[in-house]
Amino acid sequence: MEYRICGIEEYEYPENTWDCVVSNLALHYIENIEIIFQKVHRTLKQRGTFLFNIEHPVFTAGVRQDWIYTNDGKPKYWPVDNYFISGERYTYFLGCNVVKQHHTLTQIVMGLLNNGFELNAVKEAMPPQKMMNIPGIKDELRRPMMLLVKATAKETAEDKIL
Repeated sequence: MEYRICGIEEYEYPENTWDCVVSNLALHYIENIEIIFQKVHRTLKQRGTFLFNIEHPVFTAGVRQDWIYTNDGKPKYWPVDNYFISGERYTYFLGCNVVKQHHTLTQIVMGLLNNGFELNAVKEAMPPQKMMNIPGIKDELRRPMMLLVKATAKETAEDKIL
């Protein structure tokens, strides 16, 4: 195992090196995820696995990434706007102004498929039943927050010849 501190875009991505690449809540900060998908595919060994979670496009397309509340302070609905317009989204998170990048579900899925991956699993994360007694957690069933993906680097025609 090797750790590097650098931007995802700046990493060298040595060719045909890794069995598995994991990205945890990072890709929604990347403007052009398709380039990252290309680089990850390049660095994976044949049939290598790419596991990642990313903020769900419905979440990143949320206005202010917050609920609209009723007069008594309860979440009324999650507003989505400009879903098909990719790019910067601004939010306030843990006391800081944060810039994220919104990507549609099509851009994520087709970005993988167009760059040599096959999809093994796509899951919209939701809280488990055992958490339903936590105050406010049931509101997390009203919109997806996270998208979990497992993809495998496909064999190329060249790989099959060798």
